[in-house]
Amino acid sequence: MRILTINAFLSAVILCLVYLPVKAQTAEQLPGMVNWTESGMVIFISDAVLSEDQPQDGRIGAEIFRRVGEAEELEPLAVADFVSSREEFFNRATPELLTNLFFVTETDTEDQLWEYVQENPLLSDYGFLAFDPDLWRTLGTAYFDEGTAGLRPGVQVTYQINFEMNDGTEERYEDSAIVGAEPAIQSPAVVSRIETEENVGGIWASPMEGSEDAFFARVFRQRNMSGEFEEIPDLLFARRSDENVIVYQWEEEAEPEHTYRYYIQPIDILRNNGPISDTLTVISVDFENLPLVGDVDVNETEDGILLTWEPVPNKSYITGVEIQRSRDSREGFIVMDTLNVFENQYLDSRLMPNVTYYYEFRVVTTRDRTEMPSGIASGSFRNEGIAPSPPAGLTAEQEGTGIRLNWEQNAELDLFGYYVYRGTSTLSEMEVISDAAIEDSTTFFDDDESLHGRTNYVYAVQAMNRSEMHSDFSEVVIIRPNRIVRPLTPSGVSGYAEQNRVRISWNDVRRNDEPVTGYHVYRGSSPIQIFPEDSGASETAEINNYTRLNEDLVTGLTFDDLDVSSNETYYYAISSVDLFGVESELSNESSFTPAAPELVPPSQLSARNVTGGVELRWGRTQQSGAENYRIYRRAAESEVPQAISTLGIDETRFMDTNTQSGALYFYSISVTGSAGESTRSTEQQVRLN
Repeated sequence: MRILTINAFLSAVILCLVYLPVKAQTAEQLPGMVNWTESGMVIFISDAVLSEDQPQDGRIGAEIFRRVGEAEELEPLAVADFVSSREEFFNRATPELLTNLFFVTETDTEDQLWEYVQENPLLSDYGFLAFDPDLWRTLGTAYFDEGTAGLRPGVQVTYQINFEMNDGTEERYEDSAIVGAEPAIQSPAVVSRIETEENVGGIWASPMEGSEDAFFARVFRQRNMSGEFEEIPDLLFARRSDENVIVYQWEEEAEPEHTYRYYIQPIDILRNNGPISDTLTVISVDFENLPLVGDVDVNETEDGILLTWEPVPNKSYITGVEIQRSRDSREGFIVMDTLNVFENQYLDSRLMPNVTYYYEFRVVTTRDRTEMPSGIASGSFRNEGIAPSPPAGLTAEQEGTGIRLNWEQNAELDLFGYYVYRGTSTLSEMEVISDAAIEDSTTFFDDDESLHGRTNYVYAVQAMNRSEMHSDFSEVVIIRPNRIVRPLTPSGVSGYAEQNRVRISWNDVRRNDEPVTGYHVYRGSSPIQIFPEDSGASETAEINNYTRLNEDLVTGLTFDDLDVSSNETYYYAISSVDLFGVESELSNESSFTPAAPELVPPSQLSARNVTGGVELRWGRTQQSGAENYRIYRRAAESEVPQAISTLGIDETRFMDTNTQSGALYFYSISVTGSAGESTRSTEQQVRLN
């Protein structure tokens, strides 16, 4: 039996088909058939419209019985009111539902939509609208018992559905629910925030245990810390993760440097509210690319070392500039002071003479962290001499798999040499990479084995005179070595084929390879035969005659191939791409074969007695793959109809002149095509005058 239940929705994220044995006299218990809402109980009857013309698994109708509280007997409540006419359908449907139905069914007129509804009784034929209570109410697949809305909380209401079968038997199913029962949903907690200049959002999560009923979430937003929270029209889907956690992720475009606050409220499939989440505050700013402290100068004065720099921009999310100092350029930095954003100089008077000090500057933001160094400097408080000037004109370029550095010669006559420093792009730890001071040269080649092809390195050069006085660091250069590091190859390529679509899915490699930004999908007509060693996916695909299907990078974990033909086998393979544009090797392929669509007979067949014989008329079919109509006739004394004619697909009328006066004939019609022949339509009888 196919019954629409909340548990089925949550476990399969589609309408679940639950097949149960036929029960003629006793009622089979079916948990999830009855559910409470503030407007009363909702009873899920079927996942399809039932009628004598379109029985589903032999069911042609249903009657609903109800027992309230401690009552002993079930009393008749209603007969399932499945939609049966065009007028009834459009009277029930809301304007919003009609708009969505036209979009989902790809129809343009009411006649086309009604014809689609007649030919597609299953809720699963309506895509995501299958989760919409308005569709259940319109089609009659669920019964809304509004009379229970006024019952006191805690009362148990029991329902029984008696299905009428086309063979004269019955099937009975029973379930109950408690008035006022709250859905099993826990309050989501903030997991992380999304903050860039163009997009903001966040991720909430809650344990799956205790939140089994969570299905969607409403999103509420406040802009710039003022005004009321407003509900965003779109519902957020509650995604089940592999770690038994329910995840809610929201992201939207934003205006730069604006503040947004969000909270979400999970709801079940019937839109019953769960508890609201934590509130998340985000700013549309790229905190990984903040303005740097630039043009740092170090000057010796009688009172100490005077540090000056170009003021940082006055932004609401930048709260100050932190200055740290160490006597070692590589480690041991301590915080000296934190200045407001309007200050651009600092006098360090707590110094020992003739000692070189190294300074790092950090931009402090509203986030609960101090940004990595965005400016560096060094100096000493001496009574004699002047330290060398920072080397100028530092450049870096890729050379083979290493980095070639060049800079201009310093003008000081007492210059001893240079030290080359290297760090990561965050400037958190600069370290000397030249074994000793570089003399009589202004170039350095860094080909260290530890250099990684996915890391941006920061280089600076420092000069030292013969009095062991060091210059400030040169202007830094940032560069990445030309060392290809292929991202992880996706695994677990799976999916399924439908009549007009193949859906492919794969495992997310970003959990183990964070630089991966998306995926490419390749398709071929045969298994992959050649895997060249150390080759990227595009080379392997070209050798094996595979074609890439996506133009833009796929950021999700599924892909729908709509350009497919029935009964043809397709092979798919996936690759990952990292933020540097490097592509992984090609995954193993998986194959799928879309099935041919099943033909159905024409609707609205009519037969009438006219001069000269019997005239047949029917509605023209719009089915893909339909080629001809086949006309069948049988006499009253015959049990097996005989094909009497075959007509083209554009014809909708047939005249049977080979008849006898006074005879009783039964006519039916089928559709034929490359996929075979449909079933015959319901017979229409005519007795000739």
